[in-house]
Amino acid sequence: MMQKPWFKIIIWLITISFFFLATAIIISSLAPSPDEDKSMLYMSGMMNAMDSSLMGLSMSMESDIYLKTIVKKASDFTLPFILYSMAAALLVKLRRSQIDR
Repeated sequence: MMQKPWFKIIIWLITISFFFLATAIIISSLAPSPDEDKSMLYMSGMMNAMDSSLMGLSMSMESDIYLKTIVKKASDFTLPFILYSMAAALLVKLRRSQIDR
């Protein structure tokens, strides 16, 4: 089993992940602690990133009625689209099986 390529890949991935985990632990424990300026810059960057991200958009959804209606309409169409795509896939599969006969 140890000669199988998939086993070697799994062992390789586990080894790499442990290496990066150990490296992260060593770097975080030996690095100097951040000062107040670096912490404030980090928090400012995170807040600026929230403005243009999906997470920031979802947080502001409670107060935005227009966005709420878009999400509601999209969720109303989701189930019929899923059912339609399943029926279409079944139809394609049945037609292909009839052609193969």
